[in-house]
Amino acid sequence: MKRFLSKRWHRIPTGIITVILLACLVAGSAFAAYPFLGFTTDISVDEPLAVEYNLQGQYGGDSAWHLLPDQDSLTIEGSAGDVFNIDLRINNRANSALTVATVITGQTAYFTFTAFPNGSVVASDGNDVDSPEWGPHTATIKVNGDAPTGTYSIDFSFQRS
Repeated sequence: MKRFLSKRWHRIPTGIITVILLACLVAGSAFAAYPFLGFTTDISVDEPLAVEYNLQGQYGGDSAWHLLPDQDSLTIEGSAGDVFNIDLRINNRANSALTVATVITGQTAYFTFTAFPNGSVVASDGNDVDSPEWGPHTATIKVNGDAPTGTYSIDFSFQRS
């Protein structure tokens, strides 16, 4: 190190040249990181999934697709041992696949539920709502044969992640 500092370039000590070059490098990097433009943006996030159901004229319903939740509740009447079918479909307006899970809570002890959405719903292919990304699938609600007479309240929640 002592030899390096004792050397000269055109009669200027190399140590001074080194210090000046390092100072220029540090100062230049400070100016290189100087922000010359900044802006703020508002990002609005909407629900990309639309869940629709169709009762196909059963249970007092019509044969049209209805967007959930277009009503607060759906009343189905039947007897022990009956099976109820509800056609479901999901449209995904996002540009990536989303995972959907159906959470069923409430008085579920006397019922069996099958074919409700649980898994990936692919991204939209650009088609209209009549070409859903998931479904239509027929979800079933089966009333167990040992179900006592009464009215049961069951909540269905579609969650995405």
